[in-house]
Amino acid sequence: MKTYVAPDLVAELAAAGRAVVLFGAGDIGVLAHEALTRLGVRVTCFADGRQSKQGQTLRGLDIWAPERLAELPADSHIFLCGNYLTTMTARLRAMGFSEIHDCVALLDGFDFRGSDTGMDLVLIERKIALHKWECMKAGESAEEPLVLKYLDVVVTEACSMKCQDCSNLMQYYTKPRHSDLDLLDSAVDRIVAAIDGIYEFRVLGGEPFVNPRVHRVIRKLTGYEQVQKVVIYTNATIVPRGDNLDCLRHEKVVVEITNYGAHSRKHDELVATLRENGVTHLSKIPVWTDSGRIRFVERSDAELDDMFRNCCVNDVLTLLNGKLYRCPFSANGTNLGAIPDDPADVVDLTSDTSGAALRAGIRRLYGRTTHLRACGYCNGRDYRTPRIEPAIQIRKPLPLV
Repeated sequence: MKTYVAPDLVAELAAAGRAVVLFGAGDIGVLAHEALTRLGVRVTCFADGRQSKQGQTLRGLDIWAPERLAELPADSHIFLCGNYLTTMTARLRAMGFSEIHDCVALLDGFDFRGSDTGMDLVLIERKIALHKWECMKAGESAEEPLVLKYLDVVVTEACSMKCQDCSNLMQYYTKPRHSDLDLLDSAVDRIVAAIDGIYEFRVLGGEPFVNPRVHRVIRKLTGYEQVQKVVIYTNATIVPRGDNLDCLRHEKVVVEITNYGAHSRKHDELVATLRENGVTHLSKIPVWTDSGRIRFVERSDAELDDMFRNCCVNDVLTLLNGKLYRCPFSANGTNLGAIPDDPADVVDLTSDTSGAALRAGIRRLYGRTTHLRACGYCNGRDYRTPRIEPAIQIRKPLPLV
């Protein structure tokens, strides 16, 4: 096990008594608060841009709106605990703050066993690692290594549920197909050869276990040295057997179960099977936003750029049918023919592009800070988007309008 070494900053903060703010009242914020508290640092407050959280409390501390931080001294220390590191940093510097930190050194290697965070150790490990990779991405320049935080690998358009508001747009597929695995293999090989590392492949659909050959994909993905985790997202309607179960025993594999209650009819059986076979897994109750509709809305470029910057999946690349997209909505909307093709929004891995040109294309797409064509057809997917009841089932696919 890695020996934990507290950053020098922690001792300074514990002794100096300066204001300490955790910007982001989510899971990383909870973990940072736990670590700082146990290391003897008193946290002043949380801050969060989401209006739904402002004025609430978390772990006994008030959650402030960002503009209220102007009440604090300029030498206050602020830890960034969210995914929008670049925009957070710019906003704080504009307010006069200079002591701005990520949470990598604080959390990496910290022993959270026995902590009251509401998260199990598997989830904690993933949250910290993803924060680390997000910080690496935010600090990159064109000359530095190209590392990816996530890459969604779509193995099927088919799903065992038909959710009215699926944000990956499965409800619009009338004739869903499994992915061409030869094409998928070739595309992944080319991506991995063009980059320096990736934290997490995310295997999904649809429902990945609908595809009887998903084991072939999982085994391939775990074989890359550059990847640390391979996460399979399932709705717990299918219990994998045979090869589809055997492949899950790999040390890199995590099965993430989205628990939809009665709709996840085989949840308990799936959990028991995974436990009996020593498969790392976790089960989560989902929170959905109203982000599963394809409808063009006239917006200004500034409005669309703001939507993009605040989107909760703007750091996810999606591989679908040999093409690399910046988000799952763009991928599936374009694949369905509902969103016009835009060469600037995709890296076509069925073309002859390779080597430095392919690397530059992936870096361009991954580092993009302006909106996609798909943003004009999306209702948004951020803290301002209304929450809805998840997994409302429909009988027939929705018509494309």
